[in-house]
Amino acid sequence: MTTDLQYFILIAAILLLPKILMRYGVPSGITAIVLGVATGFGLDWFEGSQTLYILSTLGITSLFLFAGMEVEVAVLKKNYKFLLKSIGLSLFLIMLTTVAIDYYFRLGTKASLILALGLTTPSTGFILNSVHGYELTDEVKTWIRNKSIAAEIVAILILFFTLQSESIGKLLLSLAVIVGMILILPYFFKLFLKKIAPFAPDSEMTFLVLIAFLCGIITREIGTYYLVGAFIVGMVASQFHHFDEDEKTGRLLYSLQLFFAFFVPFYFFRAGLTISDMTFDWAGALFGLGFLLIFIPLRYFTTFLPMRYLLNIGDDEHRKVSISLLPTLIFGVVIALILKDEGVRNDAIVGLIIYTVVSSIIPAILLKRTPPKNYDDTSLFG
Repeated sequence: MTTDLQYFILIAAILLLPKILMRYGVPSGITAIVLGVATGFGLDWFEGSQTLYILSTLGITSLFLFAGMEVEVAVLKKNYKFLLKSIGLSLFLIMLTTVAIDYYFRLGTKASLILALGLTTPSTGFILNSVHGYELTDEVKTWIRNKSIAAEIVAILILFFTLQSESIGKLLLSLAVIVGMILILPYFFKLFLKKIAPFAPDSEMTFLVLIAFLCGIITREIGTYYLVGAFIVGMVASQFHHFDEDEKTGRLLYSLQLFFAFFVPFYFFRAGLTISDMTFDWAGALFGLGFLLIFIPLRYFTTFLPMRYLLNIGDDEHRKVSISLLPTLIFGVVIALILKDEGVRNDAIVGLIIYTVVSSIIPAILLKRTPPKNYDDTSLFG
């Protein structure tokens, strides 16, 4: 079979099948991972493919660009007291999980902390893209957004310092690159908005995607991960009034959602290909079951109980927020790939993957979905 035909089959399957299965509550990312695993086991396709690498990198960087742009600093400041308490509880949970993993699995402090992040961090991009499909009030969606963003910011910071912890020199160099990026990006944005945007209408999204792609590659090269650079670009861009004007922001974010919705399945597919090289054994399955039995209730109640006593909203809203924050799909997959690169034992990574997949399906099972809009097929025929 020719390479062109292989890519046609890939594009057709990865863009259509996940959409069809979403009708039954299966997240598209999980379908793409399964397709990648099946391809890795059954076919000798796309091994070392640079095309798939570019497509997947565009997907993950545009997704975290979107997550960064969803950060509303004013809103975070307004609710800082509750969010700080929530972050403090999250940090305690991460540290406790790290100690427990290191004690029972003997992975070492670094690997244990990275695995703890994968088990406890909600995936903001996935969650924000999913909540629109559930019957939730605007207030509930706001708290889901605020808590997931705050948790992910903390997790990204911890991940950055953890990955650079082996060498002071490497850490200082990486910090210099990150600080330089934060300082330089506003000048790039100002230059673009002054010299290019007025003469190139609707070019903002293309510009942001390319800058996020570039910064993602830079942070990957210094030993962190794509999501760090892309998330920084999104956060910096969110502070510019031009990207936050009422008449522009809705259209821009909608276009960005369409963009990453097209490309991010390639990231999950490529992750599935990588995962297919691993051995799925009973030890990994038992680890996955153990992670589910321990961390799903733990994460649910460490969200539900503080909200119940600190926020004046109903118990049903507390429940919906707590369930909506359970998915770890994107962050979990990222952490699994990092652990694989770090040479962590196979069963721990398999357990994380099982936990990630199941936790990301739970909201689709427990939350009421928004009824589909009426669709009049007679309009197709005039």
